[in-house]
Amino acid sequence: MKAEALLSGVKNSASLDSTGGAGLATETGQDLSFSDYLSRALEEVQTLQNDAQASAALTAMGQESYIHNTMLAYEKANLALQLTIQVRDKIVEAFQEIMRIQM
Repeated sequence: MKAEALLSGVKNSASLDSTGGAGLATETGQDLSFSDYLSRALEEVQTLQNDAQASAALTAMGQESYIHNTMLAYEKANLALQLTIQVRDKIVEAFQEIMRIQM
């Protein structure tokens, strides 16, 4: 599974764009909405995957002298994607639990 699929789902989601409360603060002091924070995190995952692919291409062309750099890049991308999937699963589980609440 690629982070692109997760990222496109967040960008197309209208329900995440409306946050009623305060957003998350960044280093610059500006507030981020939850959807902005999630989009940035998914973009970072995509960047890690792109870096791993670039490192593999360099290794295949013989320009990367240490294969462990490629393996580290792939493990970073894999761990980031696994974490993203676990967070997504927890969000879906919480949403389903909220939907089961009877009014």
